[in-house]
Amino acid sequence: MPLTGSFPDQTDQLQHLVKIGIALSSERDLESLLERILLEARIMTNSEAGTLYTVESNELHFRVLQNDVLDKEDAPSAPFGRTLPLEPNSLAGYTAVNGQPLHLPDVYAIPADAQFRFDDSFDRASGYKTHSTLLVPMTDRGGHVVGVLQLINPLDETGQPSGYTSPMRDLVMALASQAAVALTNAHLTSQLEEAHLETIFRLGVAAEYRDKETGYHLQRMSRYSQELALEMGMSVDEARDVLLASPLHDVGKIGIPDAILCKPAKLTAEEWVIMKQHTTMGAEILSGSDVEILKMAQVVALTHHEKWDGSGYPNGLSGKEIPLIGRVVAMADVFDALLSKRVYKDEFSLEDALKIIEEGTGSHFDPDVAAALHRAMPRLLEIRAKWADPKPE
Repeated sequence: MPLTGSFPDQTDQLQHLVKIGIALSSERDLESLLERILLEARIMTNSEAGTLYTVESNELHFRVLQNDVLDKEDAPSAPFGRTLPLEPNSLAGYTAVNGQPLHLPDVYAIPADAQFRFDDSFDRASGYKTHSTLLVPMTDRGGHVVGVLQLINPLDETGQPSGYTSPMRDLVMALASQAAVALTNAHLTSQLEEAHLETIFRLGVAAEYRDKETGYHLQRMSRYSQELALEMGMSVDEARDVLLASPLHDVGKIGIPDAILCKPAKLTAEEWVIMKQHTTMGAEILSGSDVEILKMAQVVALTHHEKWDGSGYPNGLSGKEIPLIGRVVAMADVFDALLSKRVYKDEFSLEDALKIIEEGTGSHFDPDVAAALHRAMPRLLEIRAKWADPKPE
């Protein structure tokens, strides 16, 4: 939808800028943040199109394209994923290298002796016509350019082509400064989350290392759990917590003796009593934390061997007495185990694994979670392929 409309006065613009800054600072998802930055800049200037680059490892990465003139299917040549060298011969490169805005009233009238050139390949491929453009560096508090915001073809109040005025440029520069801080914070948050996830997976691998299960099992079952959580109606954030908590489901195996944990034969009744203690041991290890993910992991460790009919352990819970997260992880764990080779068994085919799960539905498994497994199957198979166990050499 075109962004044509009346332009607010300076006071309204400043108030709107403050609101935008608050909104940007609260956005956790990096891709959503980049889209929001560009959209807000276009609204401020009534621009019909725009692009956004981020600066990463001395390269410009094309991240966002917005265009009110072209239908999405009319822009197949948008260079998503394309990188440019951080050099001043392109418009975005020039802006990033010099750290200064670049305003071109007519991109097709750039002087021959200019250091930069306009790349018209997108215009030629799509039939779109770029006229005026404004490129603004997104500079963080340390003076580092972390991205470049490009606005294209501003329209006046009647929807006719106009130009980027000096007040417009100042306003976009102010927005770009706010955006740079938000982008830096989003990167830091993303890196911190990845560090947390990596740490949790490594702890999970350490717990299962003696049991000869691989980190690939944890990668698969935790992602299966996330997908099943979404199918069961959990929010994206809740499902993300499931992803982070589920790798610790067997952390209590740290306390099980090698003679039992690594035994290649069927356990005796006495040994099985000890093996089952890994659920309560895991819950004890994870107890006492105020961190929500560890609280969830404690529930997972304690309840992922409970069964729908009450025949599971350690507490014989049944039906919805078993927390949803325990029912979800139980399904994800068994699904992956059936499809994986172990020292005590060969892997089952997908058809046979689903048959076993069907036979256990209503006794071992929550019927609703079993139905969610079938709905999510295309995504689960993608996960299985991506995180397949490496082939033996």
